[in-house]
Amino acid sequence: MIAFKEFHNMPENFWAFVKYVSENLGYAKRGVGVKTYSADEIEKLCRKNEVYADSKTIQAVANYSAMRADLLNNFVESRLMTAEQAKEKFVYWEQLHRTHSYQCKLPLNKQKGEMRQVAFFTAIINILAEKTIREELHTDDLGFNDDPRSLMYVTDENEQIIGASSRRFDGAFPSIKNPSIVWEIKEYYYATTFGSRVADGVYETQLDGFEFKEIFERTGHKIYHVLFIDAYRTWWEQGKSYLCRLVDALNSGVVDEVIVGEEVFDRWPELLRDVIHNKI
Repeated sequence: MIAFKEFHNMPENFWAFVKYVSENLGYAKRGVGVKTYSADEIEKLCRKNEVYADSKTIQAVANYSAMRADLLNNFVESRLMTAEQAKEKFVYWEQLHRTHSYQCKLPLNKQKGEMRQVAFFTAIINILAEKTIREELHTDDLGFNDDPRSLMYVTDENEQIIGASSRRFDGAFPSIKNPSIVWEIKEYYYATTFGSRVADGVYETQLDGFEFKEIFERTGHKIYHVLFIDAYRTWWEQGKSYLCRLVDALNSGVVDEVIVGEEVFDRWPELLRDVIHNKI
């Protein structure tokens, strides 16, 4: 998922109003999916609660809600994988990892017992990253940081640290020092409820985005910030409101791209190629 061109550089008060309307009119409806709001519905909400918004803003939010719903209902839902589907995809890519002596980590998830398995989505992301970097840079080296156990740093021409993240990430290219791109992964195949851990993940992404925005505005160093998400039950059946929040974060510039489930197989190599060749 990338941002809608129609809503590029909208002011902060627009996104505040989007939150207000979405919270009060509801993000989703059982059997329907993600909701849209008509201009009349938004206008009635404003009159009821004595909130002012001009007709142009009201219509823009109505249009945005239709685009957000179309994206989530007709693109995102069909690309979210179950644990079984992700495992089936991983088995194929694991063969490439083994036969080509790839170096990237295939980490385990944080579950216990029978659910303690390879973190399928993370492993696929790592394998695709190594494959793409090897092909584009003609190297047998890993070429990226697949398990940063440190914060991200930005330095100036004198090697002085002029920016740093507050959190660690799941991957960075070429490294955590002056990265061109960083990513975090939220795969929740075995979550039984949509709990605070998942909600916190959305808010953490927003915090990271605000930090990267501040670093860019102050230093001119652009870090492309990507979020990967997967797990049909968690994100679609239980978390549609948070998917809406992610689309809002994407369009308000808090995160540069959100890659969803099976989208990873096409979009991730394409994005990495663009980063490697300085097209982003």
